[in-house]
Amino acid sequence: MVSRLIILACLAPLALAAAPYRASVDTRALVMVVRAADGEVVARYDGISIGRGGAAAVHYRRDGTTPLGDFRIVAVRRPHRYGAFYQFDYPTPAHAELALAAGKLPRRSRDAIVRAAAARRLAPQGTPLGGGIGIHGVGRGDPAIHAAFNWTTGCIALSDAQLQDFSRWARIGMQVEVR
Repeated sequence: MVSRLIILACLAPLALAAAPYRASVDTRALVMVVRAADGEVVARYDGISIGRGGAAAVHYRRDGTTPLGDFRIVAVRRPHRYGAFYQFDYPTPAHAELALAAGKLPRRSRDAIVRAAAARRLAPQGTPLGGGIGIHGVGRGDPAIHAAFNWTTGCIALSDAQLQDFSRWARIGMQVEVR
């Protein structure tokens, strides 16, 4: 019943109320930190993995990069092949503008992303910017690969133990800064 409710929540307009915790991801140091509203560090996760293509200002479908920017968690999916999945509101209007300016996104796709954000809905996930970006665990993957390589297709991966701990803080609406 709980997983059914989580999926139904994903179909409703995005509830993006501020969450009591926020996360920041350092893609160079491969560290994620969770802070309370007052700035106190409540959790630190070292040895995270990002996209096998590294980090980039804009993630394009199938390029393997992790997009940089400011996101919110808009959906939580449990169970998931990677344990749990905390989906971001990617692509954002800022990413759409960058891609449009680079000539890599049609104007109609940019407009659809902007309209979705204004209506507080998840942006289209099938544009050249892709989608399905968020935080997950290793799940059925290989923990040795996770420890040695950046292996995701664009997401941020925690070990399964880290993901379990992160679930104490993560909520829909949580801000996640990826730098």
